[in-house]
This record gives sequence, structure tokens and C-alpha cells, in this order.
Amino acid sequence: MALSARTPHPYRCCLAIFLPVIIGAPLLLLSKRVGQVLDAMPASWLVALQLFRVFGSWALAASLRGALPGVFALPAGIGDVLTGLFAVPAAIAAATGTAQGRRAAIAWNIFGLADFAVAITLGLITSPGRFQLIVADVSSIGAGAYPGVLTPAFVVPSSILLHALSLRQLRRRSKAEAARR
Repeated sequence: MALSARTPHPYRCCLAIFLPVIIGAPLLLLSKRVGQVLDAMPASWLVALQLFRVFGSWALAASLRGALPGVFALPAGIGDVLTGLFAVPAAIAAATGTAQGRRAAIAWNIFGLADFAVAITLGLITSPGRFQLIVADVSSIGAGAYPGVLTPAFVVPSSILLHALSLRQLRRRSKAEAARR
């Protein structure tokens, strides 16, 4: 069966999300140079950078227009908006340099990653294909055609990598502080 631009193959979207993460995470997380850059920059920067996640509100608007299934759009959109909104307080907490501030930033990172896990899973089970478990009133999440494809192909893997780098940076700061004691 031929796939149209309107009905993306769920495997292609998963590949677009996970391939950059599978390749990029080890390169970035194991790199000494990246570690040096992370050590030199404030921990709050990688957290605050994800303020852009508030633009996940596009999913909520698309659901209201009937362009996305609500079962996908509501949890994914709300999770993105909350991650974006809480990026600022989490960045402020990380900027304090205290153990409590780092714990708050770590919790925020975990929330942001959990949001992606929920969104990816819901996208997979609401899209036509082998893993479709929920047949929504809208046939697809629309991630196979431009500009919608930019979200799974660029925004999601980039954000996952930013969370991973932030967690690495926060962990390195905790270890450095423990070594000083």
C-alpha cells in the first residue's frame, strides 16, 4: 500500500525522532569538549532555552479546529505548554547553584522527557498503522507533510537532546560540588 503525504508511516516518524537521538546522544554526552562547554556555561541556560516548548500550544489549537485528534493533542499540547512555562522557574532554580535548585531542574527535565514519551506513544497509537489502538475522529496527527513533519523530525529530537545535555550538566555540577566537600 502506497503512503501519501497525508498519512505518514508511523515508523518513519519514530525513525525521524529516535535516529538523531540514538546517534547524537552518545556523541554529545561522551564528548570531552561538550563537557567543557557545559562546565563553562550556566546550568540555567539549557533549561531556559526550552521556553520555546510553549509553542506546543499549536496542538491544542489544531485540536480545537478538528485538525488533530484530541486524545493526542490535549496531553501532548498541555505537556509541552507546561514544560515551556516551567522552564523559567526551573532555570531560576538551577541558577541558584544549590542542591535544591538542581533537584528542581532535574525534576523539570524528567517531566519534559515524560511529556515526549506520552506524546510519541499517543501519536503512534492514534495514527493509522500496525500500532493504532485508538481510532480517533481525525485520521492522522498530520506529521508526515510539511510543515508538520518538522516537529517529529527536528523539534522533538532537538529537545530530547537538550534535556539530556541539561541532565548531564546538572549531574556534573552535583558531582563537582560533592568532590569539593
